[in-house]
Amino acid sequence: MLARTTIVGLIGGTTALIHGVAGQLTSIQALNNANLAASPRLELVATWHMLTIQLGWLAYQVWRLAQHPQPTKQARAIIGQYLAYSGLWLLLNLVVVGQLWLAPQWILLAALAGLTWWATPRPSLIEQGVH
Repeated sequence: MLARTTIVGLIGGTTALIHGVAGQLTSIQALNNANLAASPRLELVATWHMLTIQLGWLAYQVWRLAQHPQPTKQARAIIGQYLAYSGLWLLLNLVVVGQLWLAPQWILLAALAGLTWWATPRPSLIEQGVH
């Protein structure tokens, strides 16, 4: 049976892969067809793929949580990033387009935060020195 961290790491890694490939084929292609100067277009493409790398790194960190000396603290940092990204998408959906469902990426990112918490190894209270 796969460990929870492996399952959530694979889900996060798949998310990063989809972000990079599907984003290149849809959003980045549309951006390349837009009438933008080379410099801002390059900055937007680089930013897109920097986020792809970040999503992949978060997935790797979740996968390795069991080996981290302080898995709960590490998980909180990962969850904070997922929730920050989710909150940004939620805010932009509401402010820019006035609805939640045009770009529902916030749901997946919030789900990754929840799944990360579910997958986090929790040492027993005795191991932590609490009696």
